[in-house]
Amino acid sequence: MRFLLIMVAALGLFSCSGNMAKLEDKNTINGGPDLISTYATICNEYKSTDKEFYSCGSGYSSDLDLARNKAVLQAKTNIADKISSTVLKNEKESIVETTKEGVNKKFDSNSSSQVFETTLNKYQIIYDKSFYESGKYRSFVIIKYTIDS
Repeated sequence: MRFLLIMVAALGLFSCSGNMAKLEDKNTINGGPDLISTYATICNEYKSTDKEFYSCGSGYSSDLDLARNKAVLQAKTNIADKISSTVLKNEKESIVETTKEGVNKKFDSNSSSQVFETTLNKYQIIYDKSFYESGKYRSFVIIKYTIDS
């Protein structure tokens, strides 16, 4: 019985890492469906918990370093949005009544998310891979940020 449990656990680990292993030898992304598939494979690999946040970032540029820097910045922004952001919402409703046209209603709703100055020190880059796509570079980065308690 113990052997069966160990085998099931091992198969689960191999199946999770199997998708990422498929990308190790891959160097190019060919078109939209391939980009979506690659993005899903990389960005869905790690799941955040209450104490550890994972974030995936993607950057696209004709310069490899710039593509990677964009990916890191996007991943850091996603984590900052999770740990230190506010949502602002404004609503306004106007009702105008005339005898000819009846009642006219107008409703406006605006919402925005703001990330305030946040310190993200001690994050770790746990995945970093770049691909060649349509004459430019596409970089993916996954970072891990641990909340100290």
